[in-house]
Amino acid sequence: MRATDAELVNALTEQLGDEKIVAAAYARVDTVLSPARMLSPLGNYLIARPAARAAAKKMTEETDIPLDAAVVFGLSDSALHVWAADPMLNRVGQHLGQMPLERIASIKVESGKNWQPFTITMADGKSVELEGRGPIHALAAAFDKHKAQ
Repeated sequence: MRATDAELVNALTEQLGDEKIVAAAYARVDTVLSPARMLSPLGNYLIARPAARAAAKKMTEETDIPLDAAVVFGLSDSALHVWAADPMLNRVGQHLGQMPLERIASIKVESGKNWQPFTITMADGKSVELEGRGPIHALAAAFDKHKAQ
């Protein structure tokens, strides 16, 4: 399914059916080979994305957050849902799984231009560092609001 940043919340809620997504954003794994994205679409798909996929697999093994080279995070009242994605095409793929919000300690976003660095820290102290675009700040704020309740 295709969904722009503004359409993500509604599109993901429709896909889940029984849970309402309150905030959503595209994210990607950043690696030393990530600058290859700028070479061309082939640089992205043949160099940067495979490196990011390998890094995502390692992050998943360490934290249990289901990740791929690029994903969409959708926050519901009980979980952080994760879908595979292709941000270049605004495409949302297969639902990879979810992480209960009780297992997440914080989501912190740094300032940036198009893609902002952000960190998801787990309750056990492990963390993953990714890049998010568009409404990633709204996702972090929604998470903070949920934790404050």
